[in-house]
Amino acid sequence: MQMKTNSSDIDLVEVMSAERALYSAMIAKDFDVLKVILSPNLIYIHSTAVSENREQYLAGVALGLYEYESIDSGFPRIRIEGATATIDGIVKMCVGEIGKPKGLLALFFTLIWVREGGKWELYYRQATRMGA
Repeated sequence: MQMKTNSSDIDLVEVMSAERALYSAMIAKDFDVLKVILSPNLIYIHSTAVSENREQYLAGVALGLYEYESIDSGFPRIRIEGATATIDGIVKMCVGEIGKPKGLLALFFTLIWVREGGKWELYYRQATRMGA
């Protein structure tokens, strides 16, 4: 379900594109794209309750703590108010640590995006593991 509040269709398409670009960059370990998408003020809260800032998250990806094979958020709910967008819903990701088997996780997630300099940056992410 997609909901719009005080936003244009262009905003909605841009936010949806930003989410897809984020997941593609996470899977590809594309640090150039991640550095553009992730806000310098990012708070990234994993489903394990570990909270990281942008530098800590990128360091974890570089070390292989987060090896993403696939990420699919299906049909998230999107709300846009001015220069802030919120996406929430269920995401399924296949992820693991380097050298260990990857596992499929179902997570309830919230992403908060802020438009800075004409582009959407991920400002906050939180995920909660869902039961089997």
